[in-house]
Order: sequence, then structure tokens, then C-alpha cells
Amino acid sequence: MRGLILLIIFSTVNIVSMAQPGHRHSLGLGAGAVYLSDDKIFSPGLQLEYAYHFLWGTTPLHASACTELIFGEERHIGLALGLGFTPMGNLDLGIGPGVMFEGEEHYFCLHLSASWGFVLRGFSMGPIVELAHTGRHFHMLAGLIFEIDF
Repeated sequence: MRGLILLIIFSTVNIVSMAQPGHRHSLGLGAGAVYLSDDKIFSPGLQLEYAYHFLWGTTPLHASACTELIFGEERHIGLALGLGFTPMGNLDLGIGPGVMFEGEEHYFCLHLSASWGFVLRGFSMGPIVELAHTGRHFHMLAGLIFEIDF
């Protein structure tokens, strides 16, 4: 049965980079479907993310740390940080390294992400897609992310 929790501290910067003027910090919660290449199945996933927003010249950047929970057959845990930028409009792109723990084993992983944010009353919301690759296998997430800026 699919009772074990896959816990990955997610290295990518898939925070929707929609920090309002004057807000430097963001806290995001995402939910979606995760495809696990080893198992060839989809499992539900949750993410909790923090980002610090800053400018490098005129380019909006952010550094982040993320936690992702994937409910599946195998237990996975990961730790990581990331860097992202907003090249145009509300499009956010990110990349980051991390460590993924699978049962008793652990692997280096690389996360790539893309998201689009829509500003609503006091928070942002939008679709997110991410890919995490360990060199041995990968997982892909597609879902929605909600963010509060402070």
C-alpha cells in the first residue's frame, strides 16, 4: 500500500517570484502530481518554500530553500537551496542542487523549475512545473503554488 511518505527538501527555486514592492520574503505552499521514474507512477506531492527576494542590477533574483512531501511507496528525504530569477512578467525560472535520501541511500540531485504567478488579494497563486534529476532517476512535479509575501 502507498502509506510511506517521500520527504524531499527541495533544492529548486520554484517559488512564484511575485513579491510585492517592499516585500523581501515569501512563503509558499504547493500541491500537485509527481511522476516518479523508478516506479513509473504518479503520486500526490506537497511543497513548503521560503524565498528571499533581491535585485542584481535590474534583474529580480531570489534565493530559496524548499521542502517537498511526496506520498508514495518509497520514503525519500532531500535537503537543498536554490537561486531563481524572473526574466519577464510573472515567469519565474529556477535551478538548485541538493541531496535526496531514499531509504538508506542518498544522491546528489539537480532541480530545474518554471512557474507563473497571478497576484490575488494578499497572496500569489500559479502553476508550477519542476524536474529533479539524480543521475540515476528523476521525478517531475506539476501543480499549483500559493505564496504569501511579507
